[in-house]
Amino acid sequence: MIFRKNAELPFAKDSLAWFLPWMVMLMVFFATLTTAATMTLNSMLSKWTDSVSGSLTVQILPIEDENGIDKRRTQIETEEALAILRKTAGVKSANLLTDRQMKDLLKPWLGDSVEYEDLPMPALIDVQLMKNVSVNLDTLRQNLREGVPNATLDIHKKWLNKLIELISRLDDLGSIMLLLVILTTSAIVIYVSCTSMAVHKPIIELLHLIGAQDSYIAEQYAIRTAILSSVGGMIGFFLAIPILYKISSIVREIQGGLLVSAQFDTLGWLALICVPFLAIVLSVITSYWAVHRTLKKML
Repeated sequence: MIFRKNAELPFAKDSLAWFLPWMVMLMVFFATLTTAATMTLNSMLSKWTDSVSGSLTVQILPIEDENGIDKRRTQIETEEALAILRKTAGVKSANLLTDRQMKDLLKPWLGDSVEYEDLPMPALIDVQLMKNVSVNLDTLRQNLREGVPNATLDIHKKWLNKLIELISRLDDLGSIMLLLVILTTSAIVIYVSCTSMAVHKPIIELLHLIGAQDSYIAEQYAIRTAILSSVGGMIGFFLAIPILYKISSIVREIQGGLLVSAQFDTLGWLALICVPFLAIVLSVITSYWAVHRTLKKML
């Protein structure tokens, strides 16, 4: 019954029904952008949370004397700091960043025209902590202060927690916006379906008289809704893709900094493909429910 080609309801004369694909197009467009933003924020939130709990940075300032920077003393303090860190309980690894890694960190901020060899860059040690193991940061800071006077311990949690809180709130806002898009789409489908039923009320009553079931009439509306929402959903999705691709390309060009964790991966793109299909399914189910419920009230 649901795949019947010829429907008794004259949908071709129902100009109001074409309001539906335009609205579904807009809803899918916004839903695709909102979903992409929410997934990206969740990815950033997860990575930054791991960074807060799983890593530290130790900085050894370059030691200067009357002749300039004393590279030998700086190297000695760096090795001493590495030894202290690797003996600390709960430290998984402690590795000195290479010159190449330091250049990659500074490149987004200083560009390619700067001679990095001429800069008095500090030695940076990337410290990875063991999971589910507590590290006594006060003791570690005291040990570094006693053994390496020019070392400073950078705990990412102090400043990254504020960013995490901001991203978390933005993520909640994205979820609320996505819920509003879903509710708006459902409301539009209900409005269009009920209005169309009012237009075709005489024909619907005639179909009832000749024995048509409520489920048959609801199926006719569901099929019509599926066709119209498919057109609007696909257009809305393909309109959003160039915007997402452009944003993703800009982020990929960034070689360092916090936005690197905002890159959109293949799994994210696959998840976005589901958005228009979910919109179509939502529209069909809502239309069938609204029509079936209204028909019961008409009897």
